[in-house]
Amino acid sequence: MTGAFQWYLSLLCLPCSEFLSGNKMIAVENQALVSKNAIPKEASDGFTVPESNAFGQSFRDYEASVRLSIVENTYPLNHINQTYDFVKRTREEYAKLNKAEMSIWEAIELLDSFVDESDPDLDEPQIQHLLQSAEAIRKDYPNEDWLHLTALIHDLGKVLFHSKFGSLPQWAVTGDTHPVGCAFDESIVYHKYFKENPDYNNPAYNTKLGIYSEGCGLENVLMSWGHDDYMYMVAKANGTTLPPAALFAIRYHSFYPLHKEGAYQYLMNEEDRENLKWVQTFNKYDLYSKSNVRIDVEKVKPYYESLIKKYFPEKTQMVILEDPALGCLPYF
Repeated sequence: MTGAFQWYLSLLCLPCSEFLSGNKMIAVENQALVSKNAIPKEASDGFTVPESNAFGQSFRDYEASVRLSIVENTYPLNHINQTYDFVKRTREEYAKLNKAEMSIWEAIELLDSFVDESDPDLDEPQIQHLLQSAEAIRKDYPNEDWLHLTALIHDLGKVLFHSKFGSLPQWAVTGDTHPVGCAFDESIVYHKYFKENPDYNNPAYNTKLGIYSEGCGLENVLMSWGHDDYMYMVAKANGTTLPPAALFAIRYHSFYPLHKEGAYQYLMNEEDRENLKWVQTFNKYDLYSKSNVRIDVEKVKPYYESLIKKYFPEKTQMVILEDPALGCLPYF
């Protein structure tokens, strides 16, 4: 198969009990690194922030969104079940990347039937979100084709929802991400639900630094499991030639507590701070490009296939394994 990549398709089976049990100093010059204020309507690069989302409401409104009832069904399960133990075990399983063969574009097409239930701003299929993000950043950065491809694949890890990937529940696929193994910062949306997470009262994990050290670098921090980290692993393991900034954006674009609220900066190193600038640039196109005006998939497909060919190896060998008897993650 031309353009095939390693994906993890076997169904992950962990007993329910394992989901529900679990074993700032910021320098002045770094305080301005992430502003807690909204992005101005017209940024220095010429990007204009829309007045409202696809529903005529403010972006990321977790109190009045028309999709509130759907969003509120996702985050409690995410915050209760994403323990350090769960994330560590799940990441180790999916890091094997030895269970299937599928091209990048084939994976993109799987998202034609997927709507992100954690998103208050969009109810379009995710293939449209990928293309909307990519086309928006392509318009403003025509010579940075690596940014175009980064936007195209940044949410591709959401294929974890698909039956071919184990039908993971949305709380294990979507939503904002945050570190596990240390205290849950109050800037995280729907923070109150963490009180039911076993790690919340675990002295090993509920302090500011928890198991980490100041300035250890995000590379050494375990993030809540979902599409970000999974797509990062897929891209890196398959030998992509995308620059480090692209991989950083893929891995941390949902880390809103950091790149929007300025939390957890004490875990960052200098390389993280440099790459964060690209995440903040990218985030505008990820968030504010969301629209109910659809992109013509077939029209733009040849361009993006050329970028996939440029930045990813042509073929990767792997083994296919799909065994329903293995079971899957339980839905709570």
